Amino acid sequence: MTIRLAAIATLAITAATPALSEALWDKIERTGEVVCGGIHAYKPTSFYTGGELEYEGYGPNVCRQMVADLSEEMGKPLTVKWHETTWQSVVLDLQAGRIDIFPGMTATEQRKQALDMAGPLYRMTDCVLAGRNAETRPEWADYNSDDATFAMVTGTAQTQFIQNDLPDANIMTLKEISESVMAIQSGRADYLVQELPICLQTYSTAPQAFSGYTVPTPEHGIPAAAGLRKDGDGRLRDFIQAWGEEKRADQSIVPLLMEGFRQAGMDTSAIPEGIEF
Repeated sequence: MTIRLAAIATLAITAATPALSEALWDKIERTGEVVCGGIHAYKPTSFYTGGELEYEGYGPNVCRQMVADLSEEMGKPLTVKWHETTWQSVVLDLQAGRIDIFPGMTATEQRKQALDMAGPLYRMTDCVLAGRNAETRPEWADYNSDDATFAMVTGTAQTQFIQNDLPDANIMTLKEISESVMAIQSGRADYLVQELPICLQTYSTAPQAFSGYTVPTPEHGIPAAAGLRKDGDGRLRDFIQAWGEEKRADQSIVPLLMEGFRQAGMDTSAIPEGIEF
């Protein structure tokens, strides 16, 4: 009797739990929905609008176009749904099935062990913002000094880059970009490294906090890939991999990125010539 009740309880729990053993492709085809991850306030990458689109920025634009093309491939309409995440929780959200696709994360070795990664989809050049009491430096090597303190968002690829390539610099890790800007404004930190579009956006919204910005040499950029949970199937991963290769080859990824910049209120003419995505 006890064994039977335990079996019934197990069945009930299983019925209430998402079938993570189901291939992502099959799950999307069955439900007609794709859940993309959105970050609440990380302009121009992703930001919540509360309107019909819910999230804007170049990350959501890429995800919407990806889903539109997947809909054509599957031969059925697909709806984009959103799940809010953070840089600290996105891997767990993907693994748990709360998000199907997050189309803008660095394919680090650690993430490759935890997730399927497809890409790169695009590449963003890194930029350094200097606080009011700090000076911009022309080369990355110039920042590799204990007189340089960076205020960085925990979990970002740029934080990992500083730890690996600028080991003599100091790093202050914080949860949100707003906290990093406040650390610069208060003088607790000297510098902030961001992807160039985010760098320009941050500077334009709080110019009083910074003495300037620069793209140090040699130019450094980290390719962005799409993250998916490991499902043992790989059809969705392979579709996104081919999708990314095609979009980069014909540069049709660029309008999706530029529109995301404009949605965030950026002046796209401020992007230096010669920057490639």
